[in-house]
Amino acid sequence: MQLENRKPETPGLFASAQRRRRRLVGLVVALACGTLLATAAMLSPNPAGHGTHRQGGLPVCGYLVRTGYPCPSCGMTTSLAAMAHGQIGLAFRAHLFGVLVFAAVVAAMILAAVQAVTGRNVLGRIRPRRWKWWLAGAIAAWLGGWGLKVAIGVATGQYPVGV
Repeated sequence: MQLENRKPETPGLFASAQRRRRRLVGLVVALACGTLLATAAMLSPNPAGHGTHRQGGLPVCGYLVRTGYPCPSCGMTTSLAAMAHGQIGLAFRAHLFGVLVFAAVVAAMILAAVQAVTGRNVLGRIRPRRWKWWLAGAIAAWLGGWGLKVAIGVATGQYPVGV
């Protein structure tokens, strides 16, 4: 059995610079993901399924105030905070897409940490060939989560607010 001679990705002196750059990218992505997760963990999820963002000094959702129904992003912060606190049921009720975002952020943080430690191009391999389909799927999941939140809220009498 003959072993293949593996060539480095970039010959000579540039190989180490390339590896350092990959490690730096991995570190930055891991820190960004970790910051998002730490922020979610510092917030107390609102049992109402929305409004957790107000702990950060943000105003009440104007769409909710005007229409009595949540906007497409209402509940995302609550969902992320609930996931960070292990309150899976509340996370799903707050916004289904928030659960998916949380899982994606955790996965990205792990992959980025591996890249930061090893210098291997882990994040660079995540290139969906059909990015338009991934984007369309993400938007559909986001709006589908919103629609589900509104439908359940109407069925249970939670929405419209103020009626």
